[in-house]
Amino acid sequence: MRILVTALLSAVVILGSSCGKDKDDSKDRKFVSVKLDNKIYLSENPKGVAYAPNFQDDDPTNDYYKLEINGKTVNNDAISISMAGLKIPFPPGVYPCTRAGNSILMVINSGGYPATYSSQGSADCFLTVTNSNNILVEGTFSGTVRDLSGVGGSRTIKNAAFRAIYTVTAQ
Repeated sequence: MRILVTALLSAVVILGSSCGKDKDDSKDRKFVSVKLDNKIYLSENPKGVAYAPNFQDDDPTNDYYKLEINGKTVNNDAISISMAGLKIPFPPGVYPCTRAGNSILMVINSGGYPATYSSQGSADCFLTVTNSNNILVEGTFSGTVRDLSGVGGSRTIKNAAFRAIYTVTAQ
């Protein structure tokens, strides 16, 4: 009887400790994820840099904050997002790729042939900031990108998202 009670008590202790709640670290994860046509490209821990405006020169194209988020997949595909804004942190909202300074660039090295896709000239490309503070920015993006070599034509980005830590530096 003692052995049975000891075995039951041990089973309850083991099962009770294994049912503990796991920590949800999904909000700690930094990434850029892109669904290009039907293939998903994932970059873990992308690098973000926000460049402060330079009002000291005569170039009006750098008189705004510019945020760049760059990541690489395990297959060495590159994903780059650029956004232009008037202040840091970037306020939540939609940043169309038709506006100067906003763009998506993907370099696919893992396919049959290397290809570079750009949102340049795309009327349906949008970057959306959903949350931002002085060190972190997250959001989504979608739209049409075209093959810069002219061989592959246009492709569609859907269900793309990013969360990245960035540093601020001078231009």
